[in-house]
Amino acid sequence: MSTGHPTPRATMFSTTFFFVLPSYYDKIDSRWEKISRLYDEAKSDVIPTKRDGAVNSLKAELEILESDVNEYRDLVKGVDAMDLAGVYVVAGKSPHRALQIAKEDVEDLEASFRMVEERISEVKADVSYRLTEEK
Repeated sequence: MSTGHPTPRATMFSTTFFFVLPSYYDKIDSRWEKISRLYDEAKSDVIPTKRDGAVNSLKAELEILESDVNEYRDLVKGVDAMDLAGVYVVAGKSPHRALQIAKEDVEDLEASFRMVEERISEVKADVSYRLTEEK
């Protein structure tokens, strides 16, 4: 049921920043742990059918992880640096310094996305070339 009133920006930011983003991060972290386990299985299984199963599962999990990272990136793009700076101002930083820190945080997040994407590409390449050729 809609109240006809828009959700205040502060409420949206609070919900996104303190609940949605951490849950997506946990989801990505859990998926990465699963990929790591599957990757080890795919490299170490001596029974070809088990290795093939691990490789197929690994490929599927990598695709899902890419999708999760893209969704997370879209959520982060929705966070305004000014809203984030407000958190730092409340914590006692000057407005100018708070904005600097907020912008650095956003840049750091983007760098972490690139790092995860590079690692996904490395694992995909390894799966495509090394693990499938060991058959």
